[in-house]
Amino acid sequence: MLNKNSLQGLLIALFIGLISFFIYKFYIEKNDEFLLDNPNNEEIKVLVNGKSYILAGGQSLSIPVNSGKNTISCQNKQGNIILKDTFFVITKNKRGLINPSLATYFTFKRYYGHIKNRDSIYRAHRKNINGKEFIGEIGEYNQLVIQDFYYNINQNFPKIINKVDSIESRIKLFRKNQFLEFYRSTFE
Repeated sequence: MLNKNSLQGLLIALFIGLISFFIYKFYIEKNDEFLLDNPNNEEIKVLVNGKSYILAGGQSLSIPVNSGKNTISCQNKQGNIILKDTFFVITKNKRGLINPSLATYFTFKRYYGHIKNRDSIYRAHRKNINGKEFIGEIGEYNQLVIQDFYYNINQNFPKIINKVDSIESRIKLFRKNQFLEFYRSTFE
């Protein structure tokens, strides 16, 4: 038979475990999702795999996509066709962005950990955007499906990553105006 102290300890451990699970689930867990995004000011209507979505200007929406072949078509509010019955293939159904307006997006690689000459890592890479030179590993994309990044447009870089013994990096996807604002506030 269990004694009273053992039972209390078990209940306390279960309670702490349950609280930890909920904290992880609601505050720490990073959901992998595909976002359908409209970075423009004008409303668009998008049809993905037969399901219709209406996105206001500046809106993004998490949608389900299939591994393999998917279909998309898109038109603006006036009925002008942006994409007509286009196919796209998802090979890694982890996270990504669907860009029906074929707008420009940027990725930025941020480094974490104990790095002696962090600035020299950023200065080793340069990118010209709108006639201005930017430092850092910056990618520019305007294709229909964008993948291979860690943080999507609706997520922020963390301030720090705990327990980093070596150089770590994370890549974040930005809309063009988001990237320019992030860069100004971080590097200028």
